[in-house]
Amino acid sequence: MSPKKKGQVVSPEADIRILILDQSPVCFEGLRAIIARQERLKICDYTWMGENAADLVQRQNPDLLVIDPFIERADGLWLIKDVSTRFPCLRILVITHKPEEIYAERILRAGASGYWMKSGSAGELIKAIETVLSGQVYVSPRIALFAVHKLMARSYCDRTLVGNLTDRELHIFGLIGAGAGPGCIAGDLKLSRKTIETYQDRIKAKLGYTDASELRTGARHWVDSLRV
Repeated sequence: MSPKKKGQVVSPEADIRILILDQSPVCFEGLRAIIARQERLKICDYTWMGENAADLVQRQNPDLLVIDPFIERADGLWLIKDVSTRFPCLRILVITHKPEEIYAERILRAGASGYWMKSGSAGELIKAIETVLSGQVYVSPRIALFAVHKLMARSYCDRTLVGNLTDRELHIFGLIGAGAGPGCIAGDLKLSRKTIETYQDRIKAKLGYTDASELRTGARHWVDSLRV
């Protein structure tokens, strides 16, 4: 199949093809049960392809990509940027357990059209899908209000200093928290060890850590907090 052309829309009578990329079979079964209740929504494929996500999109030519881009040692933000750049007409809905106050804005900037927390209800998921397919952006009411307050304040201060990290710094911070050392991170990201050490120095400066031990401890606590 050829990818949809820019400006091409789905016919009101046509089925809507949904491609799901998620590492959890249990999560997929829940998604499939919810989506099956909607007459026009059809799942065209389900898998976890990681870095090959764009190749699967090319083959399946979906109208909507539903994806949890956060898996161990995967750069989810880069994945969204890659797919959205290669397929600018594809609508992307991110579904995840990652805290929206930290990741939602970054994910939307990367090219996604919506951000839905897996702790949400089935009705909220369908609303998110319908909103994204209509050409609008979906976030929870709480994050929408959060964004309005941030815009009005003009000088918003993040609830946590972690919010001051760049996308790359945040990804490396998470890898450190998962127990990866500089050499391992350098290999995963195809960067030099010296570059990773420079990133670590920047992260320490932004978060107020004095040495590598504090950085590892802080990163581990951060990663642990995301699992709660």
